[in-house]
Amino acid sequence: MTLPKTLASIALATSTLAMVPAFAATSDVHVKNQDVSILGYDLSDRADAERVLSKIEKAAERVCRLSTARVTLQERKLRTQCAEKAIDVAVGSLQSPTLTEALRASRES
Repeated sequence: MTLPKTLASIALATSTLAMVPAFAATSDVHVKNQDVSILGYDLSDRADAERVLSKIEKAAERVCRLSTARVTLQERKLRTQCAEKAIDVAVGSLQSPTLTEALRASRES
């Protein structure tokens, strides 16, 4: 099941919007979007699903990164929650059982 790039872009954009309230209490809020190309990947293939998951995780870390050099423990916790939420929303929106299983396996290890 190969999906167009726009589907992943929409998924990650949605996830970044979902994380905004988490940062509202700590700093200026800037919504960031990150495109994730999944063109050419077969999400029913375990290896491809893991590659796409890695791309989604890296993009989530980028959109959830705070702009300040010094990060408090609370901000680090919020950043982690933001990234996890962004990943969950992006993976869920792609509706791939193989990708969902890859996410579950990565969180258990």
